[in-house]
Amino acid sequence: MRTRIYAMNTDGKDYTDECYAPYLTRSRKDESLKRQKPRDRQLYLAAEVLLNRALELSDAGMAIPAVYSRNAYGKPYLPLHTGIHINWSHSGTWVICVLSDREVGIDLQMTGQEPKEALVRRILQPEELSFYRQAPVQQKKGLFYQYWTIKESFLKAAGTGFHMPLDTFYICMEGEVPEIVQRSGEVPYVCQLLEFADADYTAALCLKGNRPVRADEARVEYL
Repeated sequence: MRTRIYAMNTDGKDYTDECYAPYLTRSRKDESLKRQKPRDRQLYLAAEVLLNRALELSDAGMAIPAVYSRNAYGKPYLPLHTGIHINWSHSGTWVICVLSDREVGIDLQMTGQEPKEALVRRILQPEELSFYRQAPVQQKKGLFYQYWTIKESFLKAAGTGFHMPLDTFYICMEGEVPEIVQRSGEVPYVCQLLEFADADYTAALCLKGNRPVRADEARVEYL
């Protein structure tokens, strides 16, 4: 299976509607009720709807809705289909999902809010801060969110989330594509910023291994 990315705008949709029932597990429906805000409930349901629609479109050959589990750090995986790796993210009104034959992570962030200096210092490493400080003022916000989404996609691909200390790696932005530089660790990962249809969002993909991300693997399909 090649890497495939799907995205869906949830604005104006109700994922409790019967037409979405084939794409939702009972546990996901039950868990959604714990979200206090209606918007959060909708996004929570939409992520699983998108995952199952993606699996359906990819002809993965599994029953829908798919059975998935999570590792000790919360990363989802398909226990009955170990050759297919999955990940998803949501922000604002959008959800995004990726399927791949490699360990994978994906992240999406709405970029409307100006990052506060304290957050910049907490997230960015010295090498990144140096590059960030030299960027033109009008590019700083966009650059920060690029760093943020790449970092999150990497942490998701690695399967640890923020349990991995941020000072164990940094992102080099000086080449044609961003590069993940690990201060220790032998397993390579490659990353790619994605072209996203909504200019108010930034998205990034990360794949395990040193095989470069192909153009077709970085293309987002909209449902």
